[in-house]
Amino acid sequence: MNVQEFQNKLKEIQEIAKQNKNTLTATDIREVFEGCDLDKSQLTGVLKYLTSQGIVIEGMKKAEETAKAPEYKKVPLTQEEEAYLNEYLENLPVIADIDLDVLFEQLSKGEKSAVQTLASYYMKATAELAADMNAKEILLADLIQEANLSLIQALDNAGEELRDEEWLLAEVRKGILQVIEEQTQVKFADDSLVARVEKLESAVRELNDDEDDKNAFSIDELAIILDMKVDEIRDILRLTGDDK
Repeated sequence: MNVQEFQNKLKEIQEIAKQNKNTLTATDIREVFEGCDLDKSQLTGVLKYLTSQGIVIEGMKKAEETAKAPEYKKVPLTQEEEAYLNEYLENLPVIADIDLDVLFEQLSKGEKSAVQTLASYYMKATAELAADMNAKEILLADLIQEANLSLIQALDNAGEELRDEEWLLAEVRKGILQVIEEQTQVKFADDSLVARVEKLESAVRELNDDEDDKNAFSIDELAIILDMKVDEIRDILRLTGDDK
C-alpha cells in the first residue's frame, strides 16, 4: 500500500462522512480500508484520526472522552517516612491558648496576625493529612511542603466569608490531591512516551519490513496510523537510528 492509495482511502471515507452529516460507523471504515491489509491497531489509528477531524463514529466515544490517567493509590509510610514525620511533628511550634472561633472571625476581617496564627496552629494537622494521603508519585517531605503551601494559600484567599476548620482542612486536602494528580499525570505521560517510542519502533519494523523502498509507509502515513505528530516521529526515529 503506497501513500497515494492510503490518502485516497482517507478522502473517500471523509466524503462518506460528509454525506452522512459527519457521521460514520466502524463498518463503513472497515469496508473502505478492507483491501489495505490494516491490522486492528492501525484501524484504531484511523478511527482516532477521523474523530480528531470532528467526525462522529457511532458506538465509539471520542478518544479524549475515554482516555483517563490512572488514579493514584495511597501507600503506607515506610519506616524512614514514619521517622521523618515524627521528627517533623516534634519540631513544630506548640500553639496553645487560642480561640479558633475568634481567629476565624479575625480572618474574615483580613487580619494578617490571624493568618499567621492559624497557619502555625494547623501545620500539624496539615502534615498528618499529607501523611494520610501518602502516594508513591511524590516524596512525603515534598508532599508536606506542598500541603503547607495549600494551607497558606487557603488562608490568604479566605475572603470576607466566615470560615471554619472544616473548610480549611478541605482546602488543604484539595491542594494535596491536586499535587498528587499532577505528579501522577507526569508519571503517566513519561510512561506513555516510553510506550509510544516502543510502539513506533515496532510499527516501523512491522509495517516496512515486508515493503520495498518504493511502497514502504512514509512518516506522514505513520503519523496518521499511529496518531502521532510528524515531528515526534522524526525525533524518535533519530533516537532509535531508524531515520536512515
